[in-house]
Amino acid sequence: MRAPKMTRRRLLCTAAGAALMPRPVWASDEQILSNGVLVMPDGSQVRGGMAWKGGKISALGPDVSGGTDLNGRWVVPGFTDTGCRLGLLEVGLESSTHDTSAKESIALDARAIDGYNPRSELIPVARVNGITQVLVTPDLSGMIPGHAALVRTDRERMSDVVIEESAGLCINLGRAGQGHDGPKSRIALMKAWRKFFEDHPLPKGKAKKDEDIKADKRVANALRAGELRALVQANRADDIERALALIEEYELDAVLVGCVEGHLVADAIAASGVPVILGPLDVQPSSFQHPHARYENAAILHDSGIKLAFRSGDAHGVRNLPTLAGLAVAHGLPWEAAIRALTVNPMDIFGHAHLGRLQEGAEATFFVVDGDPLQPRHPVRHVYIAGQASSMETRHTRLYEQYKELL
Repeated sequence: MRAPKMTRRRLLCTAAGAALMPRPVWASDEQILSNGVLVMPDGSQVRGGMAWKGGKISALGPDVSGGTDLNGRWVVPGFTDTGCRLGLLEVGLESSTHDTSAKESIALDARAIDGYNPRSELIPVARVNGITQVLVTPDLSGMIPGHAALVRTDRERMSDVVIEESAGLCINLGRAGQGHDGPKSRIALMKAWRKFFEDHPLPKGKAKKDEDIKADKRVANALRAGELRALVQANRADDIERALALIEEYELDAVLVGCVEGHLVADAIAASGVPVILGPLDVQPSSFQHPHARYENAAILHDSGIKLAFRSGDAHGVRNLPTLAGLAVAHGLPWEAAIRALTVNPMDIFGHAHLGRLQEGAEATFFVVDGDPLQPRHPVRHVYIAGQASSMETRHTRLYEQYKELL
């Protein structure tokens, strides 16, 4: 999907938005927002306020008053894009700005975090649209493209942005698994996967991590022992079934990724108990790899009882993920389920229960928006990460200020 055009009207809304409400200055003292609409972990909405101190939420609900009056604006837990290339790619047509791949079919110890640039100009654009965490993945091409990383979208030091350096090992089935000189057919690919698991049997006891064991072997041991999460991409329905069979046979701690035709095998996915990182949400039946793609996919998977998180699979388009979640709502997914897929579900899948929710003791990572955050007509006014107000400046706002007299 093409990114929305940055018109003069959109720029004026973005630039003027920050002036409508004073931004609390970060301090160790308690900060309070009141008279707002709070989006709770289950997706419900509660009228009230929220207080935080030392980066954690200290109180919230109808009884919280004082501080900054929101005048009915919404307070929403920070959204997560659970699969993108943000920070790995800057200019699409300039290969020197791409750090997205180890360019090997099996790259067991390749890590997306090694290519991540926290100063990328694309990151603030995602952040001011409510995206406060992202799961950064290598290009999903080849059998094993490497490790995904969970990072924040604020700060410029690596030590400040990393939540989890290795949130899972990316594994590909279907056409994607044939990339980077990998097997050239599904028959050859599944043969190669069986050989891989035969060559890396389940280790006895815990996975060995001794320094004298090669890195690739340590990674394979951890994967087989269930100590390293497998992010298994499969899109066509038959590939999803093969993925579920591999997960069961080799006892992988796994999450399905993509699942464009998941609606065709929703019962099998639900029976497995494996969660799904779904997306891109606007994918079309434009390829032989997913000829049965449909916008109702998310709704059907949700109705089957499957835990969902959403991904853009993009870099420049990360900012559009909330709008695409709204597209899923327009095609049958309950609004509350879409909110959970952007907030609590990704953090529950990756074991970070202190993130992605408004509740006492959770990290104060949230944004303030004029209304429904899935509606693009409601601009985000402020973003807070770990209790600190983030800059709302982006390349777009800087260009607007520079050239506004010409508009």
